[in-house]
Amino acid sequence: MEIKEIEVDGVGYVQAVDVKTLGGKCSRAFDINLGERGACSGFFVREKDMTLRAYKNSCPHTGAPLNWTPDQFLTKEGLYIQCSIHGAMFKTQNGECFAGPCGGKFLKALSFVEQSGMAYVALLDIEKNPP
Repeated sequence: MEIKEIEVDGVGYVQAVDVKTLGGKCSRAFDINLGERGACSGFFVREKDMTLRAYKNSCPHTGAPLNWTPDQFLTKEGLYIQCSIHGAMFKTQNGECFAGPCGGKFLKALSFVEQSGMAYVALLDIEKNPP
């Protein structure tokens, strides 16, 4: 499958995931692998007010993926991001850890654009040394 790339205001982006059906207080994972150009595992969170946010899927405490199961990054109420390893809690608005062993640290926010229900992550946020 060909990976779609777009340019917006002089910045390159790569297709990540369809978010048109992503409701409020929900999350969706994505994996981008551009081979030698880099890779990124991340997720999108749609807040209650329908604001869309994107973060790298890596706990600042352990580096482990945050999700419990595919696409499950949020607490039961959908208000906070929660690490599946040790239960650290993060604010959806800015990725700040407010409870757990990584208190005061932040998830890595990803730059993105949303066009026609599809989310695209900035090529600048794709890691150059894929696992």
